[in-house]
Amino acid sequence: MTSSPLGSRSESRNARVGAISLAAAALLTLALTHTDVSLAPLRILAIALAAFATWTFADEMGVHKPLNRAGMIFFSIAAITKVSLSIGVAEEVAGRYYMLYAGFLLLAVLFWSVAFLHRQKNLKVVGAVGVLATLVPIALIVIGHVAVGIGAVWGVTSLVAATDGAPITDISFVVVVERIFGLWCYAATWFMWRGYMDQMPPIQSLA
Repeated sequence: MTSSPLGSRSESRNARVGAISLAAAALLTLALTHTDVSLAPLRILAIALAAFATWTFADEMGVHKPLNRAGMIFFSIAAITKVSLSIGVAEEVAGRYYMLYAGFLLLAVLFWSVAFLHRQKNLKVVGAVGVLATLVPIALIVIGHVAVGIGAVWGVTSLVAATDGAPITDISFVVVVERIFGLWCYAATWFMWRGYMDQMPPIQSLA
């Protein structure tokens, strides 16, 4: 460990490795949201890095805790869906895959953010921001299924239509979700790297 302001204060090698891999996954994920080029190998690499990193994150937070475990389950399904999209799926079902990917990625971040709310003050702040950042797009998905035009600016309307077999014309909502995930990953990276997750909550806690 080091006294540098940016040095790691975590006593866990697992946390330090996880923090580095999570930062790399976040950087690659955010970079890929700025291009429409397929780049399937890089997109699969990004989700693989994120899977490894979030598994490490769940270990540090306590994978036996319900909220952390739930987050891992939803992220795992989102990751499998993303790999399928990167390899290629039939156009008539692609919209459903995108919706499943975006929805479950949001739910994973939501559960992990709620888990942060059970921790010390610094993590509670990020948890609250994460909850707000995920609940808004989740609400848009729900409302977009019952009210035509709601969420059009975010691309929710186009994605909802695509789940019924319409051609996909706008995946900007998926891009927004990936950016939320990427930014959340940076926050989680910092807390793992600086050792905030070394402090375990009481055993009866959900997170």
